[in-house]
Amino acid sequence: EVEESVTKCIECGFCEPVCPSQHLTTTPRQRIVLRREMARQPAGSPVRAALLEQYEYDGEQTCAVDGSCMTACPVAIDTGTLIKDLRRREHSPRAERAALEVARHYAVAERAARAGARAGHRVAGMAGRVIPPAAPARLPRTERAGAAAVYLPSCLNRIFGRAEGTRAGPTLPEALVAVSARAEMPLWIPPDVAGHCCAVPWSSKGYAAGRAHMAQHTAAALRRWTEAGRLPVVMDASSCTLGLRENLELEAFQIIDSVAWVHDRLLERLPISGRLGSVVIHPTCAAGHLRVSGKLAALAARLADEVVVPAATRCCGMAGDRGWLHPELPAAALAETAAELGGRRFDACVSSNRTCEIALRQATGRVYESVVLTLEELTR
Repeated sequence: EVEESVTKCIECGFCEPVCPSQHLTTTPRQRIVLRREMARQPAGSPVRAALLEQYEYDGEQTCAVDGSCMTACPVAIDTGTLIKDLRRREHSPRAERAALEVARHYAVAERAARAGARAGHRVAGMAGRVIPPAAPARLPRTERAGAAAVYLPSCLNRIFGRAEGTRAGPTLPEALVAVSARAEMPLWIPPDVAGHCCAVPWSSKGYAAGRAHMAQHTAAALRRWTEAGRLPVVMDASSCTLGLRENLELEAFQIIDSVAWVHDRLLERLPISGRLGSVVIHPTCAAGHLRVSGKLAALAARLADEVVVPAATRCCGMAGDRGWLHPELPAAALAETAAELGGRRFDACVSSNRTCEIALRQATGRVYESVVLTLEELTR
């Protein structure tokens, strides 16, 4: 089978500088060229067999499926879509059923993941790996009456708490609720939010049935929570905001990333009592797709005298759990950023996605957190 992207690619190479795996295995152009060569080989070809074997790691396992290549491509090829489809084809019926069961019982999976984070945090620390502490089991209390928006905390921030080594303070859900209340734009967290997700964990791995179930499950809840779209929905992780928009059929609904929510709705209503000297920011690939990278920079500029965006900034390569499965991917993707920041001191390192912040800490040795946490501290 010859995929459409294989026939469309003109091999210009514009995608290569933005690819997180460019210094590790292959680039989007190379992934497509290799698929083209495999399609050209006759049945039973030893060359095709060797390419298929090597492609599993070089082409599929180390692809972040982040879509950055599409933004640079003159004909808008998203190589990540190709890779997700290849992953889907490789799943056995048994694997599909297992993924669907996880989607059907995701609230239980969340509780298990928090327990795993509590245990894994200690083990990872001894091994020199970064796994954050577990989040509190309870989310902050909010009221539906008078709410300006529905807040769906991402499962990332329902599972993982604040990074170790930071000053004592609120979790991200607590901070976002607090700053919204200060700006008189209160948020409401539905009491049955556990078990709902943007469906990205399934779509990125090519689990079609699990993705469809979670998308339908969460879409139905959002219709109920928002009164069929009367209230907007706020998400606190950029990749999850993008996932909600892509995986759920909610075109008429307002799905707002926390960066845009804070920048557009809260900032002018908040008295900023303090100011930092310097801040380094990492605009995630999802923030780029959502067109909120500029708002992240503008928000940081209101909080600090100097805002630094490393010239080497690209997708961090974490890709959800991909960076834990293959830590060499974010290490390669962020090597230039780590070198560029070497020796410099910053008052804060901020971004807008929990797993990206984990990868950034692993690669640079610096604690990255949501910009919302810095804003909360400076507006107390």
